Amino acid sequence: MKNRGRLYGRLACLLLAALLLLPFPFWIDSSRVFVQASSFVAIGTILAGGTIWVGSILGLAFAAIALLRKRWFCRHICPVGLLLDAVSGTRSPAGVWWKRSPPIGEYIVLLTAAGAVLGYPLFLWMDPLAFLNNAFSVYGATGFPAVLASLSGMAVLLLLAMTSGDLWCARICPLGATQDLLGKTGSFCRNFRKAMRTGPGERAARGNAVWAGRRMFVAVAAGLGWSLVARKSGEAGSGRAPLRPPGAIRENEFTGLCLRCGNCMRACPSGILHPDAGQSGVRGFLSPVVRFEMDYCREDCHACTTVCPSGALQRLGLEQKNRHVIGKAGVDPALCLWGVSECHACVDSCPYEAIQVQWYEETYESFPAVDPAKCNGCGACEAVCPTGDLRAVKVRATKDGRIPPGAAG
Repeated sequence: MKNRGRLYGRLACLLLAALLLLPFPFWIDSSRVFVQASSFVAIGTILAGGTIWVGSILGLAFAAIALLRKRWFCRHICPVGLLLDAVSGTRSPAGVWWKRSPPIGEYIVLLTAAGAVLGYPLFLWMDPLAFLNNAFSVYGATGFPAVLASLSGMAVLLLLAMTSGDLWCARICPLGATQDLLGKTGSFCRNFRKAMRTGPGERAARGNAVWAGRRMFVAVAAGLGWSLVARKSGEAGSGRAPLRPPGAIRENEFTGLCLRCGNCMRACPSGILHPDAGQSGVRGFLSPVVRFEMDYCREDCHACTTVCPSGALQRLGLEQKNRHVIGKAGVDPALCLWGVSECHACVDSCPYEAIQVQWYEETYESFPAVDPAKCNGCGACEAVCPTGDLRAVKVRATKDGRIPPGAAG
């Protein structure tokens, strides 16, 4: 009866998750709340941002429960775990090969937490709630690469469940491992208080029961070093950074803090956000990039900045968002049709009046020119440019518009 009640509770949580993640326009922010229930995400974003923010409160509440009841979230709440249990059919037998493997998930958590201290949480994107969240992004996906990116995370988890049973949940899942580490921490604190009232022999025995400190130290040190290298490589390549959505933090931190959850892509009414297929290297794989092939970043929209659960996109009001610099537009005179047919599509389309036709005495001709003080890189000019795949007007990323974590509301 108890197990049946737990099953009904988990089914209710799965139904609630589906309702939160379906693309209903009247609760666009709900997908952000779903991912923020992860204590792994909450702790990682707090360490990376150096502050406790409103979005981390739900995850911290579940973290507090884990201190007292290890894996309570997994047993009673997690919708991903329920789906994997349904696919695997039965629990894994005691003799399976991975039962003897180390707790990989705990090392992932320690690597991520250590990296987050330096502002680059290495494996935050491995959160299972983010994988499920991204699977619902298939509703707004355009093109096969976007569909593949949306479904890839959950597809891997389901494949693991079908072939290896509980491998993900028991050994790899960083959300479950976060609860394990919190449970061990809570148990250690309780045992330590008891040990203070006992003899040294019992105290030593209890102390030896605590998880291996040497392995933890190695994982933390590796996380710090790895994060430092990742951030430095991001700084070195920041001049080649791709266009990111408005509100994006600095590139060398964005690729670590972004969960690849798909919220921003699903929320964008213009359809200009797409998963990165390698433009920014391995570090930025599947993170959102801006492409102005068909539309632009509208001046009456800031939806993407309101749905990010990790702070990779800072929440911006509409006025703040319109001041935020995505990039800067530039005109290539060699491709521009102004001199041939007096095309002025870019001039007419710019909502900020940042493009005007300018006369050049040196060449004795006129061409559209961009005023960098007015241009925020919205891409309206690039979207309407009629020159085909090689646009005469192109928006390119700059270093000026990116903001540090926590700098916006």
